Amino acid sequence: MRALGIYRETEFSPGKVEADAAILNRALAALAAAGVETASLSPERAAEQNEDRSAAPELVLAMCQGERQLERLARLEKGGALVVNSALAIRNCYRDLLGAGLLRAGVPAPLGVMLDLAAGARFDGLDPSRGLYVKRGDLHALGADDVQRVDESGKLDAVLAGFKHRGVARVYVQQAVDGTLVKFYGVSGGEYFAALPERGALERPVELALRQAAERAAAALGLEVWGGDAIVDGDHLMIVDFNDWPSFGRVRDDAARAIARRCLLLMRRRQD
Repeated sequence: MRALGIYRETEFSPGKVEADAAILNRALAALAAAGVETASLSPERAAEQNEDRSAAPELVLAMCQGERQLERLARLEKGGALVVNSALAIRNCYRDLLGAGLLRAGVPAPLGVMLDLAAGARFDGLDPSRGLYVKRGDLHALGADDVQRVDESGKLDAVLAGFKHRGVARVYVQQAVDGTLVKFYGVSGGEYFAALPERGALERPVELALRQAAERAAAALGLEVWGGDAIVDGDHLMIVDFNDWPSFGRVRDDAARAIARRCLLLMRRRQD
């Protein structure tokens, strides 16, 4: 079996190029230890590869996020490759689809609205007095100004104008929630889950509820490898962000082995 890893584009990996590459490299190493022939490419080179199906990989580990690269992933899938994560799942994590996808799946998440900055602002159901987060409306944050909290309604217009001035056409405005930030990471199929609060420790029932909510979100979005942010206040939790294939931080080694196990299981199921 041949496996190809495709790295994330540098512009979509601000300050995390080495960390993002590290999780992919370790997952490929775990596959190689299981006897899989592995290779890796930059997203630019992967998008330029020819369509020779005789040389196509059976398994693709994809961290890329750009539209051109997603088109290439879709062609590989159509040709029979197993792609983790799939092109559709990655696209579902773009901001314009993510919020609505989580809410439709019944995942506990704050209300949010997508705004076209050329059409004017409408904040149906949101309460600016409780704080809002304004996020660029396509991909995840590419810079420090791409996610901004606004606690005074009088400053909201200035923040929206700042996004528009930078050429960001759409923003996602999300209700702020207060509590402890929890970074979480997972691999589908029950292979792996870790929840890392910024302080203290989670009570077991809360961690279980977060795991269940995150796994439901991953299933709704079609993800196999995923992570995100949650806010926990007592036994109340909200998932405020979700993304395809994070760098996994200090849980990288365990996650890499879990990713390899999941990929091998999915390939065996295809062959049965």
